[in-house]
Amino acid sequence: MTDWIGLTVMLIILLSAGIVIVRQKKSIDFYKIQEKELDQYSVEVETIYRQMRGIRHDYRNHLQVMHTLMNDRRLDELDAYIKQLTNELNQVDTIIQTGNTMIDAIVNTKLTAAKQKGVALYATAIAPNELGVEHVDLAIILGNLLTNAIEATEKGSSSAEERFIRLYIAPMKNTLYINVTNTMTENPKPSLFSLKSINRRGYGLYRIEQAVERYQGMVNRKWEDGVFATEVTLPLKNRS
Repeated sequence: MTDWIGLTVMLIILLSAGIVIVRQKKSIDFYKIQEKELDQYSVEVETIYRQMRGIRHDYRNHLQVMHTLMNDRRLDELDAYIKQLTNELNQVDTIIQTGNTMIDAIVNTKLTAAKQKGVALYATAIAPNELGVEHVDLAIILGNLLTNAIEATEKGSSSAEERFIRLYIAPMKNTLYINVTNTMTENPKPSLFSLKSINRRGYGLYRIEQAVERYQGMVNRKWEDGVFATEVTLPLKNRS
């Protein structure tokens, strides 16, 4: 009898240890995915903006080339040249322009991707040049908010006219207020609010929570009539 009890206890211990190991592995895997996504995102933003700066820097040269092609009546070449420039410029639209480089880079890159998917965009953004928020945390907060919004609009409605993302960023009572509202036809799972079950989307929300808490900010989420909204407030003062 004692042997059976000992064996049962041993099995329970092993099972508990196995569960802990599996959960830790899942958590580590999520962190690796998030780190990889942030690295890839940083490279994409840097590449796109370098291309845009290059095109603007060469503005006069482009005009001279187009003027020469037009005068020589080389219209096919001129048309191809214009299309090439247009394609490079369209890689990222200037949807917002706050003057804060990090916010502009993140938002314009994400919303350009949404626009290319046929999502209607409504964006207003005002932000100070300097924030008391680390760039990596700003990328986590805005990047995950907009990524989740884009993914949510892709599900449910097949009509592009019914899909939208609204973004509002502005200083408000010594805080930076961020609101992302998007269509979401499916009823959100409780994990999107409680964050007790970390799936891929829930993990992104969990990362937002972590980043916001570092600055003693607040996060509020709500879903009603096919629309999901997330509000974030971040203190504007630098942390001591």
